[in-house]
Amino acid sequence: MENERIASLKPLAIITGKLMLITVLSAVLLACINLITEPIIAANESSKKNAAVLQLFPDATDIYQMNEASADAYPDGISEVFSVYKAGTFVGCCIVSEAMGFGDNISTMVGVGADSRVIGIRVLSIAETPGIGMAAAEQTYLDSYIGLAFPVTFEDGANHADAITGATYSSRAIRDAVNLALEYSTQITPQTSDTETEGSVNE
Repeated sequence: MENERIASLKPLAIITGKLMLITVLSAVLLACINLITEPIIAANESSKKNAAVLQLFPDATDIYQMNEASADAYPDGISEVFSVYKAGTFVGCCIVSEAMGFGDNISTMVGVGADSRVIGIRVLSIAETPGIGMAAAEQTYLDSYIGLAFPVTFEDGANHADAITGATYSSRAIRDAVNLALEYSTQITPQTSDTETEGSVNE
């Protein structure tokens, strides 16, 4: 009887062992793939951001990424800051900021001139509802913010921006991300010192 019970459990043990082996091998394979692809993905993201900076400041000769000790050093919603120079003169900065849209955070790069006004916006990531929700990422809408200063509002005034009808959450997210960038830009001191990485990201 005991031998029969052991014999009946043997196939189950074999199947369990195979499943465990497959699970371990799958985990190892995924870890290896992650090790290989992570630096590639990071490099692609970096290239995308550098390209966005140069789109906003096409005449830049030097672009420095601010070297904060940790992401916690930035206010909530801001993850990266680049200071931009032309022939040694500070001309502005690009700030990666994000705010909550309808479905998820909308990540933007906001170019701010030395006069603390928006010189341009690029959307880095957006996952809004196809159609009206994505209208907030259209360049014609983003360009309507050019020349505005903090605080940008949907109310009438010098720094008025339009909300997109039917896409209130999305347009509000763009406005909020812009205001985050504009407010933080006033804290940036034009210099290339310990507060910035050595060398230019566009070398």
